[in-house]
Amino acid sequence: MKPLIFIDTDILFTFFAINVEKKNIFIDTGTTGNNDIDAILNLIKSIESKGQIICMSDFSILELVCTLNRLKSTHKIPQILTKIYSMCDILPLNDLMIKLAWYFASRYPLHSGDSLHISFCLSNDITEIILKEVDFYKVCVNMKNDFQSSNLENMERFFTQISYAQGLPQKISEKYSNLKNLKITKI
Repeated sequence: MKPLIFIDTDILFTFFAINVEKKNIFIDTGTTGNNDIDAILNLIKSIESKGQIICMSDFSILELVCTLNRLKSTHKIPQILTKIYSMCDILPLNDLMIKLAWYFASRYPLHSGDSLHISFCLSNDITEIILKEVDFYKVCVNMKNDFQSSNLENMERFFTQISYAQGLPQKISEKYSNLKNLKITKI
């Protein structure tokens, strides 16, 4: 089975925003002259050469579409969505992912979208999460360290306090345990 990779939306947005001339310069010379853009192009090149699979949620696509709309670039949405669907596996969110995101949001300083992203990764057996945002990266590393020290106790305590959530901890804990093997990378 090929490794599944999650790339945060801001990285993918930058990748899709790189114009053709810069991509060609990168192909010809190995650099665009911009370290951030070079890192993203090298990342995508590495993922492709290793045969890894980029996975995204429907929510990630919504984030991209909203960003394009805010930037008055709605005309690019069909082209970018076509490219996304050609290079990524798009998977839906489900109720258990949202519940696990509740726990993350209640315990860590995360935006709602980032809580969903990490929950999505764990629930879909993603092997590596690649981030650009420093704060999100630090929280993910902290989450992994917390998991190593307290295992499932804090999460189970959180869900047992929610009356209708009885029985959820077992299902969620199976996916939450994926945190111990998740590789967290910052570019």
